[in-house]
Amino acid sequence: MERLWSEIQEFNGGFAESMDLIEKELLASLSHASPDALYDASRHLILTGGKKVRPALVALAYDAVGGKRGPEYILHIAIAVELIHTATIIHDDIIDRSTMRRGAKTVNAQWGNDIALIAGDLIFSKAFGLVGAHERREMSEIISGACVHLSEGEVLETLHTGDIRMTEEVYLEIIERKTASLFEACTRCGALLGDGTGEEAEALSRYGYLIGIGFQMTDDVLDITAGAGKLGKPVGADIGLGKPTFIILHALKEARGREKALLERVIRGEMKDPKDVKRALDVIRRTNSIEYANKRAEEFIKRAKGELAPLQDSRAKKSLELIADYAIKRDF
Repeated sequence: MERLWSEIQEFNGGFAESMDLIEKELLASLSHASPDALYDASRHLILTGGKKVRPALVALAYDAVGGKRGPEYILHIAIAVELIHTATIIHDDIIDRSTMRRGAKTVNAQWGNDIALIAGDLIFSKAFGLVGAHERREMSEIISGACVHLSEGEVLETLHTGDIRMTEEVYLEIIERKTASLFEACTRCGALLGDGTGEEAEALSRYGYLIGIGFQMTDDVLDITAGAGKLGKPVGADIGLGKPTFIILHALKEARGREKALLERVIRGEMKDPKDVKRALDVIRRTNSIEYANKRAEEFIKRAKGELAPLQDSRAKKSLELIADYAIKRDF
């Protein structure tokens, strides 16, 4: 991620200024108060890092339509979307009983589920306080709508955990709601704050939606292919949890005989031994599912970049193209 930001900053110095301001104010938005445990837990994931792609999309969409009021005008919205993302991660980790995130203990592992749950709620509250304070009232409608979709996607995924008959269409519906909706909200908000035309706002919204899908598909591939040191969490976490992601669904179609039966049993939660998960990962790697998922992700990213055509050429537009490429070429 640092390499991407450095590459963008080489030709887009204003981006560096915006991201520095966002980083500083993001931490300040969760300034320490009492009780210590709640605020320590709330700040934990902010302190352990994160890609900050979502606030970057707000800033770049704003610049891409010629926003003229400076980074302070978008600051609260950019911070809010990152806070919302952080809160959903905390809640996801509680649901998944995860213990590692970004190479450190998860909030629930370090402070327990009760405090982690309330920390997530606190972060959501902070985010909506920031959104509600902005003079552009439509920001609240856009971001609250995305949060509704996030909740729907989370439950839809839970309902299909262990479902070996889930279709690719259902998988896409899950990631459209759970991931793409917030990406879309980021670019739409940025475009509207920058007073972009209706055509520009729609184009940037579709761009955000499409890279959100490509981004999540790549995450699902990395769950299978990345080293544990890169992910900061166990490899194969999705299959161990019984989440039939795009790549796993394809592997279920391709596998035969005992290998197919092994995949089905692991996904259904009938085999929880780490060795069984490892064998299931080996089966997936022997199919062409990784290549298939990568190809599908590339298709969404190509479409996303095509949506930028109505925008005038600019440093911000080039930066958005680079982020789209990064979404599928990253290794963590």
